[in-house]
Amino acid sequence: MDQIRKAISERLFPHRHTALLVAIVALLGVRPLISGAGAGSAMYSVMAMLLLMVALYTIQVDELQGDREVLLKQRKNRGVVGWVLAIIAIILRLAELVSPNHQLATATSIVWLLFFIFVTLTELRAVLKQRTVTSETISMSISVYLLMGLTWGLLFIMLFDFQPNAFSFGSAPVPTDQQVTPVLIYFSLTTLATVGYGDITPVTLQARYAAVAEGIAGQFYLAILVARLVGVQMSQSASQNAKNSSSDSESKDSAECD
Repeated sequence: MDQIRKAISERLFPHRHTALLVAIVALLGVRPLISGAGAGSAMYSVMAMLLLMVALYTIQVDELQGDREVLLKQRKNRGVVGWVLAIIAIILRLAELVSPNHQLATATSIVWLLFFIFVTLTELRAVLKQRTVTSETISMSISVYLLMGLTWGLLFIMLFDFQPNAFSFGSAPVPTDQQVTPVLIYFSLTTLATVGYGDITPVTLQARYAAVAEGIAGQFYLAILVARLVGVQMSQSASQNAKNSSSDSESKDSAECD
């Protein structure tokens, strides 16, 4: 068992951020492709659990660059917080599937929102600490952007739960409890991207300010991310050029001595 776990870890570790991105895209894609009732709801729950597990692994594993003792302590704290939130979220989700009721659905949404906030902030911190631009860095950056959309989507779901008139759905009927999750996550992603189709409109003051905050955060994230990645890439290129120049100089001096 330990050998299997070690083999999986060795294969997953170098591509953990790509795995997280794939899990997020799978979660976002499964609901539009499969009906929301019956098997569709069960498949959505399975993908949500998969995303939860991949996210847990990703936030607990990182490169220990710096004070090792401090970083190990931070990793342990992240693991404890992540696992506590994950276990509660899984238990509530399973309980909701077995015995659905409004209070349980509300509690589940709150815990999942806290979990996604924690994961998003942890991954955002990891993005800003990157010193090189690789495919994993790009995957991490995209994952954070999509996690922001999911997190705000869960916030909108909570607002809709506490204030059923928080959103206007235009000519479309008000979504049911099973439909509200994909609908408001769609609204969150269009708001994050500042697309603004206008088919769903925030009505209450809380919903309006939450939507505005998401739009601003999305634009700031993209601007800061581009500046950060460009700066890292330029620093990486300058360092590589300096190494190449040093190697060429050493080779030239060696040739002159000969």
